[in-house]
Amino acid sequence: MSNEITYLQSPLNKSRKDKFSLVFSLPASLRKIISKYERGEAYISPDTMQFSVYGAVVPSVDIPPVNVRYAGQTLAASSHSREAFAPNTVNFTIDNRFNNYWVLYSWLNLLNNDKTGVYDENELVPIIHGGDRNKLKQNPNLEYRSDISIFALDEYNKKTVEFVYTNAFPISLGGINYNYRDPGEVESSFTYSYSQFVVKPVLSL
Repeated sequence: MSNEITYLQSPLNKSRKDKFSLVFSLPASLRKIISKYERGEAYISPDTMQFSVYGAVVPSVDIPPVNVRYAGQTLAASSHSREAFAPNTVNFTIDNRFNNYWVLYSWLNLLNNDKTGVYDENELVPIIHGGDRNKLKQNPNLEYRSDISIFALDEYNKKTVEFVYTNAFPISLGGINYNYRDPGEVESSFTYSYSQFVVKPVLSL
């Protein structure tokens, strides 16, 4: 068997920091809110949102060691246990109709209503207000969560690797800075918590 490595591209090619895209599908309960709104010529899509993001988009992965005493010495061994992931914050550019900002605001509003201060004010989550209770009884909180994917792109803007954050939900939405002397793009950020972090190579290159 040959040990020769065959490169499909130049080994000198490097990934770029400005080549990341964040994608997620809205939780079913949130789609009921989003689909009600029409902005001029088109509805705000309730299915998938896509963001151009920058910042610390990929967390560190830690499986710490433990010290094991053996024969008068201390040996290092794996704990075989992952540390809990800290919430992840990404920066994004707001679109010209503030649709992506409003969707994130609505997601947070589902978790805590801006007027009443309660969860699921509009009674959209089936586990609490009817629906298939048996389907969600193992983990009813999944109804407001969704997997978030961040894709790294190559120089031709093709997806090369997918970073998946499972059972994610937003916990904060960043502010917006106004400056009439700066004609640049409007930017904000949001922070989300999640259960697991999975890396998948994109095979259809």
